[in-house]
Amino acid sequence: MAKRGRKIPVALVIILILLISVTLAIVFNIGGIRDLVFSIIGKDIAEDIIGIPSDQDPYQAEREFINTEKTKLMALRTDLENYRAQLQDKENELQEKEAQLLEKEREIERLSEKLSVQYDDLIELTKIYEQMDGEEAAAILSQIDDTQQVILIIRSLKKEKSAEILGLMDAKLAADILSKMY
Repeated sequence: MAKRGRKIPVALVIILILLISVTLAIVFNIGGIRDLVFSIIGKDIAEDIIGIPSDQDPYQAEREFINTEKTKLMALRTDLENYRAQLQDKENELQEKEAQLLEKEREIERLSEKLSVQYDDLIELTKIYEQMDGEEAAAILSQIDDTQQVILIIRSLKKEKSAEILGLMDAKLAADILSKMY
């Protein structure tokens, strides 16, 4: 009789393990067993037992998450495209500014060369007027219509030579030149 008493608890343990295994298989839908069981017992009973409608897709939450992530990804892609467009605009603007700067540098170089040539010419003229007799220089400078050019020449001469030439010029012309000089 001792053997028979031991068989009953072992059988109960085995039945209990099988019952737990079947319940877990149904809850976790292992091998699609839940769908099979629910199709046999009916949808209404399945909703009462588990608490979710049997026709609800078990992957719906994952699909919604994926769709949300896709939406976020699309928003990020749009932001990235906007940033790229802004970057391209700034790059184009920078290239335009560089072209303008290069043009200004060329203009400055051209003007500098022109000014250098004019300066060299002025130095040559100054040397010529320094070598001339004061009366001749005064007569020639009196004939030049561009007062600014006359002023540049007189300023370039030594003070003694400038004073001599201005003294030999017509008083009114000399006064006009001196008033514009200072």
